[in-house]
Order: sequence, then C-alpha cells, then structure tokens
Amino acid sequence: MILVTVKLMGHLIKIAGTNSLYLEMEDGSVIRDLLEQIFSIYGAEMRNQVMDHSGESLAAYYKILVNGRNFKLLNAFSTPLENGQVIHIMPPVAGG
Repeated sequence: MILVTVKLMGHLIKIAGTNSLYLEMEDGSVIRDLLEQIFSIYGAEMRNQVMDHSGESLAAYYKILVNGRNFKLLNAFSTPLENGQVIHIMPPVAGG
C-alpha cells in the first residue's frame, strides 16, 4: 500500500471540508487513480471543479503538484504514486 498526502486549496477545501487528505492507494497507482478515489469520496461537485467537461483533462488553470513539481512535467495523469508523496491540487487563483 502507498500512503499519500493530498493538500487541497481554494474552494476545494469547502467541498471536502478539509485542506488535507491522507489516502491509502494500491501499489502501482497513478495520479488518475488518486483523482478517481477523491472523486468517489467527494462526488460530482469535486469532479466538476477539477476536471474539464470531457473528463480527460484538468479544468482550465488547475494545477497538480507532485512533491512540488508540476505533474505535466512528469507523466501527467500516469505519474506513479510513491509512499510519502505530497500532492497539491490547486484551483485558479486571482488577485492583485
């Protein structure tokens, strides 16, 4: 089993009711598996926020970091999970 920490930001905290998740995943799991686990726990509202309409890509301006690295620079949704990783799911942020 793999234990990962998922840090949620912005309005995702409101959906989940927390800013940190600690999830056990099967050996060989990848980022897509992790997202599906999160969506199965928190439902369609979470899925609709994080994924685009096709369900194949992240929604506009969302970022996923794996130990501080953009997952798109790794293997994107096929990035393997490893024990102890910290995954950040970051919605778009506006400010000035």
